[in-house]
Amino acid sequence: SVKLLEPYCSEFLIHAADNEGLQKGIDEKLVERLAEWCSLPVTYAGGGRNLGDLDMVKKLSKGKVDLTIGSALDCFGGNGVKLEECVAWNRAQQ
Repeated sequence: SVKLLEPYCSEFLIHAADNEGLQKGIDEKLVERLAEWCSLPVTYAGGGRNLGDLDMVKKLSKGKVDLTIGSALDCFGGNGVKLEECVAWNRAQQ
């Protein structure tokens, strides 16, 4: 359980291996559970494909979980979202 690891960590980076690199959307149930289970900062990776997924992670986790977008990002050869759009989204959250 992540609770057992928390004393040894300052944050978690969770890779949803079944979704990683597929650009087919996030594992919504896992995002909800991470928000419930973890008291440390959490970044979720796997399946993120657009700004809608950023919004969904924020909503499902009530702002407790961050999302990293990899393969879908234009600077990594993807066509799901542009880096500038992600930066603008992030700045709008502050």
